[in-house]
Amino acid sequence: MNADIISWLECAIAYSGKEQLFSRLLAKHKTASAVVCSELAPDSARKELALRTLSICSDENITILTREDERFPACFAGENAPIVLYVKGDAKLLSMDSSVGIIGAREPCAYSLDVCAQFTRELAQSGKTIVSGFARGIDKCAHLTCLNSGGRTIAVLGSGIGCDYPYGSLEMQKEIAASGAVISEFTVLSKPVRSNFIKRNRLIASLCDKLLVVQASSSSGCLSTVSYMLELGKEVFVIPPHSVRDASFAGQAALIRDGARIAFEPQDIL
Repeated sequence: MNADIISWLECAIAYSGKEQLFSRLLAKHKTASAVVCSELAPDSARKELALRTLSICSDENITILTREDERFPACFAGENAPIVLYVKGDAKLLSMDSSVGIIGAREPCAYSLDVCAQFTRELAQSGKTIVSGFARGIDKCAHLTCLNSGGRTIAVLGSGIGCDYPYGSLEMQKEIAASGAVISEFTVLSKPVRSNFIKRNRLIASLCDKLLVVQASSSSGCLSTVSYMLELGKEVFVIPPHSVRDASFAGQAALIRDGARIAFEPQDIL
Protein backbone atom coordinates (compact mmCIF):
# COMPACT_ATOMS: atom_id res chain seq x y z
CA MET A 1 0.00 0.00 0.00
CA ASN A 2 2.79 2.41 0.91
CA ALA A 3 4.42 1.77 -2.47
CA ASP A 4 1.20 2.83 -4.19
CA ILE A 5 0.95 5.96 -2.03
CA ILE A 6 4.57 6.85 -2.77
CA SER A 7 3.86 6.59 -6.51
CA TRP A 8 0.84 8.88 -6.13
CA LEU A 9 2.91 11.35 -4.14
CA GLU A 10 5.65 11.32 -6.76
CA CYS A 11 3.06 12.02 -9.45
CA ALA A 12 1.55 14.83 -7.39
CA ILE A 13 4.99 16.40 -7.06
CA ALA A 14 5.98 15.90 -10.70
CA TYR A 15 2.68 16.97 -12.23
CA SER A 16 1.69 19.81 -9.91
CA GLY A 17 0.02 22.38 -12.15
CA LYS A 18 -0.26 19.76 -14.91
CA GLU A 19 -3.22 17.81 -13.56
CA GLN A 20 -4.85 17.44 -16.98
CA LEU A 21 -1.68 15.92 -18.41
CA PHE A 22 -1.51 13.49 -15.51
CA SER A 23 -5.16 12.54 -16.08
CA ARG A 24 -4.38 11.58 -19.67
CA LEU A 25 -1.31 9.61 -18.59
CA LEU A 26 -3.27 7.83 -15.87
CA ALA A 27 -5.96 6.87 -18.40
CA LYS A 28 -3.22 5.47 -20.63
CA HIS A 29 -1.20 3.58 -18.01
CA LYS A 30 -4.04 2.75 -15.55
CA THR A 31 -2.02 3.16 -12.32
CA ALA A 32 0.12 5.86 -10.73
CA SER A 33 2.95 3.34 -10.37
CA ALA A 34 2.89 2.71 -14.11
CA VAL A 35 2.97 6.45 -14.79
CA VAL A 36 6.07 6.79 -12.61
CA CYS A 37 7.79 3.84 -14.32
CA SER A 38 6.86 4.81 -17.87
CA GLU A 39 6.84 8.60 -17.89
CA LEU A 40 9.17 9.89 -15.16
CA ALA A 41 12.94 9.69 -15.10
CA PRO A 42 14.33 8.43 -11.78
CA ASP A 43 14.73 11.36 -9.39
CA SER A 44 16.13 10.78 -5.91
CA ALA A 45 15.07 14.23 -4.69
CA ARG A 46 11.47 13.64 -5.78
CA LYS A 47 11.42 10.20 -4.17
CA GLU A 48 12.91 11.58 -0.95
CA LEU A 49 10.28 14.34 -0.81
CA ALA A 50 7.53 11.77 -1.30
CA LEU A 51 8.93 9.60 1.52
CA ARG A 52 9.30 12.61 3.82
CA THR A 53 5.75 13.69 3.01
CA LEU A 54 4.38 10.27 3.90
CA SER A 55 6.30 10.31 7.19
CA ILE A 56 5.03 13.77 8.15
CA CYS A 57 1.45 12.85 7.30
CA SER A 58 1.71 9.75 9.46
CA ASP A 59 3.16 11.70 12.39
CA GLU A 60 0.66 14.56 12.10
CA ASN A 61 -2.44 12.44 11.46
CA ILE A 62 -2.94 13.89 7.99
CA THR A 63 -4.96 11.69 5.64
CA ILE A 64 -3.72 11.29 2.07
CA LEU A 65 -6.55 10.79 -0.44
CA THR A 66 -5.67 9.73 -3.97
CA ARG A 67 -8.09 9.76 -6.88
CA GLU A 68 -8.60 6.02 -6.54
CA ASP A 69 -9.57 6.29 -2.84
CA GLU A 70 -13.31 5.76 -2.30
CA ARG A 71 -13.24 8.70 0.13
CA PHE A 72 -11.94 11.08 -2.54
CA PRO A 73 -14.68 13.75 -2.95
CA ALA A 74 -16.84 13.11 -6.00
CA CYS A 75 -17.18 16.89 -6.45
CA PHE A 76 -13.52 16.98 -7.53
CA ALA A 77 -14.11 14.68 -10.49
CA GLY A 78 -12.59 15.66 -13.82
CA GLU A 79 -9.24 16.00 -15.52
CA ASN A 80 -8.32 19.05 -13.44
CA ALA A 81 -8.93 17.33 -10.11
CA PRO A 82 -6.17 17.25 -7.49
CA ILE A 83 -3.84 14.31 -7.95
CA VAL A 84 -3.56 13.92 -4.19
CA LEU A 85 -5.58 15.61 -1.48
CA TYR A 86 -4.22 16.10 2.05
CA VAL A 87 -6.84 16.23 4.79
CA LYS A 88 -6.49 16.99 8.48
CA GLY A 89 -9.76 16.38 10.26
CA ASP A 90 -12.98 14.76 9.06
CA ALA A 91 -12.52 13.60 5.44
CA LYS A 92 -16.18 12.49 5.28
CA LEU A 93 -17.22 16.13 5.60
CA LEU A 94 -15.89 16.78 2.08
CA SER A 95 -18.54 14.54 0.55
CA MET A 96 -21.52 15.89 2.48
CA ASP A 97 -24.10 18.27 1.03
CA SER A 98 -25.35 21.54 2.50
CA SER A 99 -22.29 23.78 2.40
CA VAL A 100 -21.88 27.49 1.74
CA GLY A 101 -18.68 29.20 0.65
CA ILE A 102 -17.95 32.59 2.22
CA ILE A 103 -15.13 34.63 0.69
CA GLY A 104 -13.91 38.20 0.41
CA ALA A 105 -11.20 40.77 0.94
CA ARG A 106 -8.07 40.26 3.02
CA GLU A 107 -8.37 43.82 4.34
CA PRO A 108 -12.13 44.24 4.81
CA CYS A 109 -13.84 47.21 6.40
CA ALA A 110 -15.72 46.95 9.71
CA TYR A 111 -19.08 46.82 7.90
CA SER A 112 -18.03 43.74 5.92
CA LEU A 113 -16.63 41.95 8.98
CA ASP A 114 -19.85 42.61 10.89
CA VAL A 115 -22.01 41.31 8.04
CA CYS A 116 -19.72 38.30 7.52
CA ALA A 117 -20.03 37.36 11.19
CA GLN A 118 -23.82 37.70 11.14
CA PHE A 119 -24.28 35.58 8.02
CA THR A 120 -21.76 32.95 9.09
CA ARG A 121 -23.28 32.59 12.54
CA GLU A 122 -26.82 32.09 11.25
CA LEU A 123 -25.80 29.80 8.41
CA ALA A 124 -23.68 27.64 10.74
CA GLN A 125 -26.47 27.43 13.31
CA SER A 126 -28.81 26.36 10.50
CA GLY A 127 -26.57 23.36 9.84
CA LYS A 128 -24.59 24.64 6.89
CA THR A 129 -20.92 23.71 6.60
CA ILE A 130 -18.90 26.87 5.96
CA VAL A 131 -16.18 26.66 3.29
CA SER A 132 -13.50 29.32 2.94
CA GLY A 133 -9.90 29.85 1.90
CA PHE A 134 -8.07 30.39 5.21
CA ALA A 135 -6.75 33.84 4.26
CA ARG A 136 -6.77 36.96 6.39
CA GLY A 137 -9.86 39.12 6.61
CA ILE A 138 -13.20 37.69 5.52
CA ASP A 139 -11.96 34.09 5.31
CA LYS A 140 -10.62 34.19 8.86
CA CYS A 141 -13.81 35.85 10.11
CA ALA A 142 -15.93 33.12 8.51
CA HIS A 143 -13.85 30.26 9.94
CA LEU A 144 -13.63 31.67 13.46
CA THR A 145 -17.29 32.73 13.64
CA CYS A 146 -18.32 29.27 12.49
CA LEU A 147 -16.18 27.64 15.19
CA ASN A 148 -17.52 29.98 17.86
CA SER A 149 -21.06 29.17 16.73
CA GLY A 150 -20.53 25.44 17.16
CA GLY A 151 -20.54 24.80 13.42
CA ARG A 152 -18.30 22.88 11.04
CA THR A 153 -15.96 24.60 8.63
CA ILE A 154 -13.65 23.48 5.84
CA ALA A 155 -10.45 25.46 5.26
CA VAL A 156 -8.99 25.15 1.75
CA LEU A 157 -5.33 26.15 1.93
CA GLY A 158 -3.13 27.82 -0.66
CA SER A 159 -0.12 26.27 1.07
CA GLY A 160 0.69 22.89 2.54
CA ILE A 161 -0.97 21.76 5.77
CA GLY A 162 1.33 22.66 8.65
CA CYS A 163 2.77 25.71 6.93
CA ASP A 164 2.34 28.72 9.22
CA TYR A 165 0.51 30.89 6.69
CA PRO A 166 -0.97 33.33 7.34
CA TYR A 167 1.67 33.77 10.05
CA GLY A 168 0.41 32.74 13.46
CA SER A 169 -2.46 30.60 12.12
CA LEU A 170 -1.28 27.09 13.06
CA GLU A 171 -3.49 26.98 16.14
CA MET A 172 -6.51 27.85 14.00
CA GLN A 173 -5.67 24.95 11.67
CA LYS A 174 -5.83 22.64 14.70
CA GLU A 175 -9.12 24.13 15.91
CA ILE A 176 -10.75 23.74 12.50
CA ALA A 177 -9.51 20.15 12.11
CA ALA A 178 -10.94 19.19 15.52
CA SER A 179 -14.54 19.54 14.28
CA GLY A 180 -14.21 20.15 10.54
CA ALA A 181 -11.44 19.73 7.98
CA VAL A 182 -8.31 21.47 6.72
CA ILE A 183 -7.44 20.45 3.16
CA SER A 184 -4.77 21.16 0.57
CA GLU A 185 -3.55 19.71 -2.70
CA PHE A 186 -0.06 21.07 -1.99
CA THR A 187 2.60 18.94 -0.33
CA VAL A 188 2.64 19.31 3.46
CA LEU A 189 4.66 22.30 4.73
CA SER A 190 4.76 23.80 1.19
CA LYS A 191 5.15 27.56 1.19
CA PRO A 192 2.41 29.57 -0.53
CA VAL A 193 2.98 31.13 -3.95
CA ARG A 194 0.58 33.50 -5.68
CA SER A 195 -0.63 30.97 -8.26
CA ASN A 196 -1.62 28.54 -5.49
CA PHE A 197 -4.51 30.71 -4.42
CA ILE A 198 -6.16 30.92 -7.82
CA LYS A 199 -5.70 27.16 -8.16
CA ARG A 200 -7.16 26.61 -4.67
CA ASN A 201 -10.30 28.57 -5.60
CA ARG A 202 -11.56 25.83 -7.94
CA LEU A 203 -11.68 23.51 -4.92
CA ILE A 204 -13.71 26.01 -2.91
CA ALA A 205 -16.19 26.27 -5.79
CA SER A 206 -16.42 22.49 -6.12
CA LEU A 207 -17.04 21.96 -2.40
CA CYS A 208 -19.77 24.51 -1.80
CA ASP A 209 -23.38 24.43 -2.99
CA LYS A 210 -23.71 28.21 -2.85
CA LEU A 211 -21.19 31.05 -2.60
CA LEU A 212 -21.39 34.36 -0.73
CA VAL A 213 -19.06 37.22 -1.72
CA VAL A 214 -18.83 39.61 1.23
CA GLN A 215 -16.40 42.24 -0.09
CA ALA A 216 -14.40 42.36 -3.33
CA SER A 217 -12.62 44.98 -5.41
CA SER A 218 -12.51 44.69 -9.19
CA SER A 219 -9.07 43.04 -8.94
CA SER A 220 -9.88 40.70 -6.07
CA GLY A 221 -8.51 37.19 -6.46
CA CYS A 222 -11.68 35.77 -4.95
CA LEU A 223 -13.54 36.66 -8.15
CA SER A 224 -11.93 33.62 -9.79
CA THR A 225 -13.96 31.51 -7.36
CA VAL A 226 -17.07 33.16 -8.78
CA SER A 227 -15.99 32.18 -12.29
CA TYR A 228 -15.54 28.57 -11.21
CA MET A 229 -18.97 28.62 -9.55
CA LEU A 230 -20.63 29.88 -12.72
CA GLU A 231 -18.87 27.22 -14.80
CA LEU A 232 -20.39 24.64 -12.45
CA GLY A 233 -23.83 26.21 -12.69
CA LYS A 234 -23.97 27.10 -9.00
CA GLU A 235 -25.57 30.11 -7.30
CA VAL A 236 -23.54 33.17 -6.33
CA PHE A 237 -24.77 35.67 -3.74
CA VAL A 238 -23.33 39.11 -3.04
CA ILE A 239 -23.57 41.37 -0.01
CA PRO A 240 -24.77 44.85 -1.07
CA PRO A 241 -21.81 47.27 -1.32
CA HIS A 242 -21.35 49.60 1.64
CA SER A 243 -20.67 52.39 -0.86
CA VAL A 244 -20.98 52.34 -4.65
CA ARG A 245 -18.21 54.97 -4.79
CA ASP A 246 -15.69 52.89 -2.84
CA ALA A 247 -13.32 50.96 -5.14
CA SER A 248 -12.97 48.20 -2.55
CA PHE A 249 -16.57 47.19 -3.37
CA ALA A 250 -16.30 47.51 -7.16
CA GLY A 251 -16.11 43.76 -7.65
CA GLN A 252 -19.42 43.27 -5.85
CA ALA A 253 -21.07 46.02 -7.87
CA ALA A 254 -19.94 44.36 -11.10
CA LEU A 255 -21.26 40.98 -9.97
CA ILE A 256 -24.64 42.47 -9.16
CA ARG A 257 -24.70 44.26 -12.52
CA ASP A 258 -23.98 40.93 -14.20
CA GLY A 259 -26.86 39.20 -12.46
CA ALA A 260 -25.54 37.82 -9.16
CA ARG A 261 -28.18 37.52 -6.46
CA ILE A 262 -28.12 40.04 -3.62
CA ALA A 263 -28.17 38.63 -0.09
CA PHE A 264 -29.76 41.03 2.36
CA GLU A 265 -30.08 38.45 5.11
CA PRO A 266 -28.99 34.83 5.68
CA GLN A 267 -32.49 33.60 4.87
CA ASP A 268 -31.93 34.69 1.26
CA ILE A 269 -29.29 31.93 1.01
CA LEU A 270 -31.14 29.39 3.12
